[in-house]
Amino acid sequence: MFLNSQTLASLRFFEAAARKLSFKKAAAELHVTDGAVSQQIKHLEEALGQKLFLRLPRRIALTEAGERFAATVRKALAEIEDEARALRAGGARTEIRVRVNPSFALRWLMPRVGDFYAKHPGSKLFMIAEYGDIDLSERDFDLTIEQAVEPLAGLHSERLFDEYVTPVCTPAYLQEHPLDTPGGLEACTLLHDAHAWSGGADDAEWKVWLQEAGILQIPAEQGRFFSLADMAIQAALNDQGIAMGRTALVGDLLQAGVLVAPFALKVKSPASYWLAFPKAHSETPAIAAVEHWLKAEAKHFLAQAPF
Repeated sequence: MFLNSQTLASLRFFEAAARKLSFKKAAAELHVTDGAVSQQIKHLEEALGQKLFLRLPRRIALTEAGERFAATVRKALAEIEDEARALRAGGARTEIRVRVNPSFALRWLMPRVGDFYAKHPGSKLFMIAEYGDIDLSERDFDLTIEQAVEPLAGLHSERLFDEYVTPVCTPAYLQEHPLDTPGGLEACTLLHDAHAWSGGADDAEWKVWLQEAGILQIPAEQGRFFSLADMAIQAALNDQGIAMGRTALVGDLLQAGVLVAPFALKVKSPASYWLAFPKAHSETPAIAAVEHWLKAEAKHFLAQAPF
């Protein structure tokens, strides 16, 4: 029988080595010795009658057979992990790990999360503040909210809501830099979220808005750049310039009057907020509760959005 206990154990070693392309890094991840990984891979290759790795000077590489087998093993282990998570999450009290962009978490999600606990006192949310491309082979979350142009590959994705952008600044900054028309932005410092969405340029949001406004003489790339939208918003609150405001992040600040939007033009962002999770999780009561609550909050937010 091929899938005996030793061969099954070898698959986890193989998946880690194939993903890391290093026996040493795989050993560190699995908390074993380099020799243990090497032995497990050797056993697997003998059982298959195929070389899975090319042992090259100072590195390893997957053979053609190794690449095919790695894709199959990775998918199978991910499905087993998802089902195990789903079973584990079936209890009355459980921890749901939610991956969220840090700025979205701080400005939109955290002010609302108290309502979730009030409605689901037996649940526990663990917030993971991260952004950037997701490596599904190392997924450490049950559910994620991502700002992206398209649905997330490899996950069940549903659009939570679209985003709209418009320049925002403090009343004091606007008084010092009167903006009767968008052309007046040429005399202002533009504040950028350089990672607005995966694959977007550093000046993507400003470029989209300026093009829609028909302002071609102002270089979108001028100004100051930050790795988080929340940092650009804070810079605007400190009168350092004018930031590109997203509905979800500046709505409360506009309603409070601490920020103002000088122009009526609101432009739909190329990126929307997507709610994504492994399809198997949709049948898990605890995760389904988070999903339904987020959708209800999004609907309520859209009904009251300032723009």
